[in-house]
Amino acid sequence: MIYCDQLALAYRGNAILDCISFRLPEGASLAIVGESGSGKTTLCRILAGKIQPSSGTYGGISSVEMVEQQDQFLAISGRGNTHYSQRYEAQDNSGMPEVYTYLKVVAKETGASEEVLEQAISQTQIGHILKRKLLQLSNGERKRTQLAAALLRAPKLLILDQPFVGLDAKSRAHIDSLLKELSKSMTLVIICGGEQVPDDIDKVLELEKGRLKQYVDRAHYTAVANKQVVLKDNSWFEQLRPYATSRKYDVVVGMEQVNVHLGGQHILKDIDWTVKSGERWALTGHNGAGKTTLLSLVTADNPQGYNNKLILFDRRRGTGESIWDIKKEIGFVSAELHLYFLRGKGILNTIPGINGRNRETYSSLSCLDVIVSGFKDEVGVVSKASEYQLNLAEQWLSVLGLERLKESNFAHASLGEQRCILLARALVKCPSLLILDEPLQGLDEQQIAYFKALLNRLCEALGTTMIFVSHYNGEIPECVNNKLTLDQGRVVECGVFNRGN
Repeated sequence: MIYCDQLALAYRGNAILDCISFRLPEGASLAIVGESGSGKTTLCRILAGKIQPSSGTYGGISSVEMVEQQDQFLAISGRGNTHYSQRYEAQDNSGMPEVYTYLKVVAKETGASEEVLEQAISQTQIGHILKRKLLQLSNGERKRTQLAAALLRAPKLLILDQPFVGLDAKSRAHIDSLLKELSKSMTLVIICGGEQVPDDIDKVLELEKGRLKQYVDRAHYTAVANKQVVLKDNSWFEQLRPYATSRKYDVVVGMEQVNVHLGGQHILKDIDWTVKSGERWALTGHNGAGKTTLLSLVTADNPQGYNNKLILFDRRRGTGESIWDIKKEIGFVSAELHLYFLRGKGILNTIPGINGRNRETYSSLSCLDVIVSGFKDEVGVVSKASEYQLNLAEQWLSVLGLERLKESNFAHASLGEQRCILLARALVKCPSLLILDEPLQGLDEQQIAYFKALLNRLCEALGTTMIFVSHYNGEIPECVNNKLTLDQGRVVECGVFNRGN
């Protein structure tokens, strides 16, 4: 039996967890739910032995493996202190490990046999990506590779932090089926949204502001309905209107017969797409369809933009503009960019020793620093800000209802709060184009509702041009009225967004 008795964790006088007690029978499965920032991941990191509680006891745990929501492939690939666009630089791919090489290393470290390795590959259905480089994987492919590595360690307790995040419908269904199978041979603990609790989970533990709200059988758990969304400081958008409309373009993105090759593979094939000023597009497609690669052309991170007929902000790519000329027009949020603002080797100004098992070290950036870094598109560092920039950044904190995080380290915020901070970073310069690549990852249901309402109001008030990436129509804000769908690197749908499909 896994047990926790009066478990508590405080940091700098703030209670992160308080008086958590529960019992979970061996072999049972548990879903941990709660609003973003309620302490879900912290509780699981204690159970996994990654951090130590301030007080209380826990036990009954042996051979535990935790699959974090954010992977460590950046550090594994030796790209710890570089810009994220380097994944598209072909000359830098030679030393980057392939999926199979990485899994072989894990198998050797854990003593897993060849048969166990093949079984893990089969269970997670990643046989078709074994020769792909780790940093070239889509979000869904990364998630399944993480899980395969965890299975090689043969844990008796497997903890999964948001295992369904970033997966398309088919991949989610497969992971759900795999977890059902794994639950027969090990104890499972899953962090998930209240609406995503699988039906066959045995127990549900709900946290609220670091305290235990309820611990019930799955049959007795019902997710709480979202509260009515009320946007703060609605007038703020009107104040931004003159600045946001100061730069006008006709064609924000124009692609004609665009192709991208990477590692000998044809990633994008004959893409035709035009985004006019003021349009809002949904970009959809299965994991690995080519969405992130397509966006890398728009954000000027992919050097193959020079080889194609690509127009960005009324200007043909490669006619004298710099990468930073393009980036200053774009506000960008993605799971990959998020990695570069998190703890560890992915950013600068980081205290060494992040991989210490029983201690935590963090980036020095505050939440306000991260927002201010959006003015100059800095990643991991921030230049000295003007008074105007600081005031504008603080206003965005207020709009998002996160004033309390102003001086807090970004790494101390929950993943959902971090994602909201990155949204503010993208919005702070009133960009000509807002690109949101699966921005709802890690947000709870209430935050998702607020996020969508905020984007609707933003686009209405400022006429913002936006590209919104998602696997699910229900996540896409109502202001989005066009849709581009990719399948194996080709356009299979381009036009008016029919929400019934």
